[in-house]
Amino acid sequence: MYPDDIGALISFIGLLTQTGGALLLVGLFTALLRSHPRRQPYFREWTRAWIWLLAALCGVLAQYTVLPMLDAGPVAIRGANLLYQAGKLLFVVHLVCGTLNYVMGVRPARVLRHAVPAVVAYAVLTSVLPGVLLNGVMLLQAPLVAGPFALCAWLLLRLPPSRATLGSRATGAVFGMIATLWTGYAAAFATDGLPALTPPAGPLDFLLQYNSYFDLLLQVVLGYGMVVVLLEDAKREADDARAQLSLAHDRLQRVSLYDALTGALNRRAYEDGVGLEAVGARFGTAMMLDMDNLKSVNDAHGHAAGDELLRRLADTVRGGVRPTDRVYRWGGDEFLVLFPAALPADVVPRVRAALEAANAAVAGQGGAPLELQVSIGAAGFDGAEEIDGAILRADRAMYEEKARNRRITVPMHRIIA
Repeated sequence: MYPDDIGALISFIGLLTQTGGALLLVGLFTALLRSHPRRQPYFREWTRAWIWLLAALCGVLAQYTVLPMLDAGPVAIRGANLLYQAGKLLFVVHLVCGTLNYVMGVRPARVLRHAVPAVVAYAVLTSVLPGVLLNGVMLLQAPLVAGPFALCAWLLLRLPPSRATLGSRATGAVFGMIATLWTGYAAAFATDGLPALTPPAGPLDFLLQYNSYFDLLLQVVLGYGMVVVLLEDAKREADDARAQLSLAHDRLQRVSLYDALTGALNRRAYEDGVGLEAVGARFGTAMMLDMDNLKSVNDAHGHAAGDELLRRLADTVRGGVRPTDRVYRWGGDEFLVLFPAALPADVVPRVRAALEAANAAVAGQGGAPLELQVSIGAAGFDGAEEIDGAILRADRAMYEEKARNRRITVPMHRIIA
């Protein structure tokens, strides 16, 4: 086999390989586009680009296989050139559209409206020119390929740090390499047939002979860089969805564990152990508070006034305790307060003082203030195992106080150690 025949065979195998690679990329991109929950416009344009590249390679393949077997004339050859020229340029146009959409949000239709007619007209014109065959076609299209690829590289590589990702940087770098490669193709095709400029086995001759392999390598890397861009977008969307789900979960948890009216923890929160980590680790005090005048306030002034009184009681208690103490709305007009590392004889006077101060502040505003009339019971515990028992003893003490009708603005209290 002569060296020229070997070179032709190598080029033909490269063309077949490149066509197969383009077919695989079309299949991969189509599958990803169909399976992605949000069909990103930029990825849709990139998918269409690979389809047009496959059509262009089929046009070149037809010139090497089908047309010679059919002994086709110049018209058929120019038709294959037209398919190659139009397909390759539409490949470039859709790549640019996808990149512009990804980087700047430009709608593809705005570019395609002007680019597609220009590409078709250019392809038809260059394909019917006398004496322009495949090498001439490639020479004519080289600047139209290298320029847009350089533009895509520039757009992706200049993204701000907050948007610069592995996928965008890799894709931009490959765009730049393809632009450089096509600049080399332009030089090689322009000097093809000039031994002084393209010596046998020289770099330009080597570039022409193995151009299909170079194209295949860079196209595969480009394709997978684009896939990484899509996967990065999908990951960002998934992370955002998880963050939103976490916020929704926190809101639901707050609704389920906090009393909507007073903002205090509710009884379910106590049963789930919320806020008991520090309380149960040491001795402490359980205090039960019951508002004695809630029913009379509701009957005389309406439930809105009663709700306001409950909020004031919760705010007053929270304002008079430490950050480590826990306030629960136990049910209705009853509240539970847990004091870690505190004795009943210390915490009850503190709560009484807070209630007295709250009533004094309201009385100073004039009019007919609604007082906080509260019964209190308190009991101590030595550890987490005794909290439930302390709550029962404090509750009993609080009801004993109510039964004795000692309902003053801030009632007397009974302490059970």
